[in-house]
Amino acid sequence: MQLTTGSEQPRGPMAYSPHGWWSILIGITLLCAIGSSRADKPCTASSSIGDLVLLGSSFQVFCTYQASCRASKSMHIDKKKMLEIQPYNSTTIFLNVTNISKNTTYTCLCEGEPEPCGLDIDTGYTPDLPENVTCVQKGPFGEVMCTWRRGRETHLTTTSELWVRAVFGNSTAGSVSYPGSGSRSDPGLVSANFPVSGSVQTEYSVWASSSNKLGSAVSTTLNFTLDHIVQPLPPAVSQVECWSLGCNVRVEGAQGAQLLEVQQRTAQGPGPWILHPHTAGSVWNQSIVSLQPYTKYEFQARVRLSHRRGIWSDWSQPVSNWTQEEAPAKALDVWYTTSTSPNSITLYWKRLSHTEARGKIRGYKVIVHDTVAGKSESNTSINHISGLSCSRCNVTVYALNSRGSSPPARVTIPLRAAQPPQNVMCRNHSNHSVTISWRRPVTAGAASGTGDGAVSGYLLEWFPVGRQVEKLRWKRLGPNETHTVIRDNIKPFECYEGAVYALYEQAVGRAQFEDFYTLELVPSAGPSVHQPVVEGDKVTVSWSEVPQEHRWGCVINYTIYVKNSEGKDVGNYVCRASERSFTIRDLPPEYYRLWMTASTASGQGPRAGHSFIIKPQSLLSDSWLYTMVLVGITSFLVFFVLLCLYQVSSIRRRVSTLVHCLMPDIVPDPANSKWAKECAKEKGELTLHLYLSESSVSEEEEPDTVEVQELPEGSWSSWNPAQRTDISGTPEGAIHPSLHLLFMPQQIPAKDPSTTAYFQSSYLKSFSQESGSSGQTQDSQGTDMTVDYISTHVLEGREEKEEEGLDVMGFFSCPQNPLSPFMNPLVSFGGKLTLDAVRIDCSEFLD
Repeated sequence: MQLTTGSEQPRGPMAYSPHGWWSILIGITLLCAIGSSRADKPCTASSSIGDLVLLGSSFQVFCTYQASCRASKSMHIDKKKMLEIQPYNSTTIFLNVTNISKNTTYTCLCEGEPEPCGLDIDTGYTPDLPENVTCVQKGPFGEVMCTWRRGRETHLTTTSELWVRAVFGNSTAGSVSYPGSGSRSDPGLVSANFPVSGSVQTEYSVWASSSNKLGSAVSTTLNFTLDHIVQPLPPAVSQVECWSLGCNVRVEGAQGAQLLEVQQRTAQGPGPWILHPHTAGSVWNQSIVSLQPYTKYEFQARVRLSHRRGIWSDWSQPVSNWTQEEAPAKALDVWYTTSTSPNSITLYWKRLSHTEARGKIRGYKVIVHDTVAGKSESNTSINHISGLSCSRCNVTVYALNSRGSSPPARVTIPLRAAQPPQNVMCRNHSNHSVTISWRRPVTAGAASGTGDGAVSGYLLEWFPVGRQVEKLRWKRLGPNETHTVIRDNIKPFECYEGAVYALYEQAVGRAQFEDFYTLELVPSAGPSVHQPVVEGDKVTVSWSEVPQEHRWGCVINYTIYVKNSEGKDVGNYVCRASERSFTIRDLPPEYYRLWMTASTASGQGPRAGHSFIIKPQSLLSDSWLYTMVLVGITSFLVFFVLLCLYQVSSIRRRVSTLVHCLMPDIVPDPANSKWAKECAKEKGELTLHLYLSESSVSEEEEPDTVEVQELPEGSWSSWNPAQRTDISGTPEGAIHPSLHLLFMPQQIPAKDPSTTAYFQSSYLKSFSQESGSSGQTQDSQGTDMTVDYISTHVLEGREEKEEEGLDVMGFFSCPQNPLSPFMNPLVSFGGKLTLDAVRIDCSEFLD
């Protein structure tokens, strides 16, 4: 709390402090300064028609300067200096403005003066007359709502009002205005509501007005009574019951209404509304007929009090339902293709449209009547079946839904070949379509005697190149049509091929066409080049086709580019689009670079993703030399190993024995030896000199001899080998320690039974024999006697192997020769045995 002393007087309302007086003086000074500044402005701006003008008007803008402005004068529009100004007098300039189109600011400037002056011109239109004034009463007790259209935009602030005047009997009420408001969804639509009272027979007069600074406009007057404008509330669709070809619509909430209208449309799309006017009967339901089976429809309803009273209500909210299914009404469109194997057939059929199917297609039934295999039946859910194999068969296809099957579609496979269409041509258009034209077959069945009959129609098929199975499309045409335009199922920048078929009763003629398109560019990539294969002076290049997404049309050829190590072109090789490999011949040995491109009719695409470096090989190439060197080294190694093995004595003996077995029997003639000639001089005696070893007998010593008795002819038969004869003068059984002789005579069957049997004697031959007749042929040997020889080293080997438990001769078994001396027991000798060391009485041999 603030306390005051008695000497202080309270201040009245007019009592001011010194600070208050100072504030008042400062405010007055500022006001005077502002007024003086305005009075000191260097210029003023004005218009010949004011600052609010109609859009499109023409007028003048003036700039008037103070007398003190002696510098240059200028006018600007939106900060842009205007050069078209003209002098009006010494202090005024002006600018002619023609057909103004927007709000504009004009600025006047005196050079050297910081303060300009200016004028803002606003533009717009006067309001149009309000049109289409309508009024409606929502329900029997609601307000009246009137709507109208205000016309074009004025670009100015414009006021819209609804004026209402009621007539009660003979008295007329004053006019009352109600402000209008624009619609957000439709800016040109204005509406206003006003309350009503009294009888439904009360007459009302209404009109609308619009006004702005440029003017105003008033609509024509609308007169009505509430009976004429009352609108029932919209009904509600309570139930929709459908069968295959129609539906029954029931409504509720139409109290007091006497008329009912229903509209329907297909929900897929959706389609346009179709109105079904009121028919005699109940206002609560209406039947809609002539609908399509298995189709979803939407339904709306509205009501009216009577033909003379009120207006139609708004449409109710839509209610939808499906009609029931019916069996398919149309047969399938069936076609087929034959693969590279003549007996492999793929059957296709087009799916039925929604209207044709008349229900949900649950599958297809295919019946095949083969003339050889008989009847077969199958079901499938897709629109093709592959792998058919028949020499001749009749195929029937049905489409199935819950209510039945479609009419049968029949085709005979294969159809007999007949006259094809002629001169098939393709022409593309700028609207992404292609025209296919042809001429009728050269001859027509009966006239030509072919028996094909007249052409019953044509079939056009097409598909992207290389994708017939996945993308086959076809179109059937009448017998008098010779061209058609393809607009659907064809894409730009894609290459197509196909054929035109002339259809006869039991035959078909086919004319193929290829490489057509709607739009085309150069390929965006090259082919995928594989690693080249080099064979001598030939290089084989193979590649894969350009991927589908990079072709951009029909590939017409591939080009192979080859450059040598110096960058010079060796050659460009153009290959057809169907080729996948190419062989370049006669390339001299050198390094090369190779790449490929693909071309369409629009031009050549980029090269393949990467180049390859190749070096052709000549006939005497490094690989050939490498092969020869490898073979030589291998042969040397094999020879060296065999040579080392041959140094092993056991292996050497085995090889020698094997070679001996393979050699022909060439036996030297004993008659040519020295002792044989001596035996001829001393007939009847043969001295056999045996030595234990070369060191056991000296040159001075007389060698031991063995007397060999020669038996006369005919005594061999009585000779018993078990009896031993002391041929050395020693007692029986005391054989000389250095010699064991055992002669085993072997009887040879005589060619003539009357001929005396001759015998074969066994002889031993040494490697160290000194006789010079070992290489001679056996010229003096009798034809009835064969003499064989075995080297002593074989005997030595045999004795060594017998000691080891091995049979060398069994290991190297020779063919069993009945005349071979190896079939008889052998005489074993110690030391070396030569023909000159053995002396035998050979008189009988010589005889």
